[in-house]
Order: sequence, then structure tokens, then C-alpha cells
Amino acid sequence: MTSTLFTGVLMIQTANSAQYTVSCDVLNVSSSRKTGTLQIIRADGTVLGSGGYNSVAPGVGTGIQVQTFQNTAIITTVYGKITVKGKPNSIRASLSLTDVKGNTLVSLEAR
Repeated sequence: MTSTLFTGVLMIQTANSAQYTVSCDVLNVSSSRKTGTLQIIRADGTVLGSGGYNSVAPGVGTGIQVQTFQNTAIITTVYGKITVKGKPNSIRASLSLTDVKGNTLVSLEAR
């Protein structure tokens, strides 16, 4: 069984996008190894970043990041899509926006 989770929508000021990084992260909270995918997707459906995680141990996390948003609009809207082979409550996942110093500005939980 594969479960799919989505984060809420995050709006980023594209003109200053070099100042920001968007991360999609997953943490295995189950008692067995987990495999799945992570995607950061622009609201028009364009995949900005994607990656897989394979056999992640319990209590271990991983993630992907993007910094180039490939958009001429003033605002870029993105969301995270996370899959897991197993029940959706076997992982915790989020989409986060950080500044150039690594400070988290906002974090959205996947459901």
C-alpha cells in the first residue's frame, strides 16, 4: 500500500528567491524501514525538485531542497507531495522555507 500526503501551499517572492531555500523533509516514525518519494511542486504542476528515499531506518529523516523557482511571476506558489510505502501515519513530513542564514521562516505539515 502506498500512501500520499500533501503539504499546504507556500507563497515565495520570486524576485528575491535567491535569498530562500524550500525543503521537503520526511522522518520515519514507525518501527520499520520506509521507502517513498518527495516532490516540491509549483502550483501550475511543474516539479521543481524530486527525490526518493529508500529503506530509511526508524527515527531517521531525509529531504530535498530547491532554491531556483523557474518562474517570471512576482510570487511563486509551491507545495510538497510525499509518498510512503505503508500507512500515512508511519512518517512525519513537512515543507519549509528558510533564509540564507538557515533560519526557518515557515514550516507546513504534510497530511
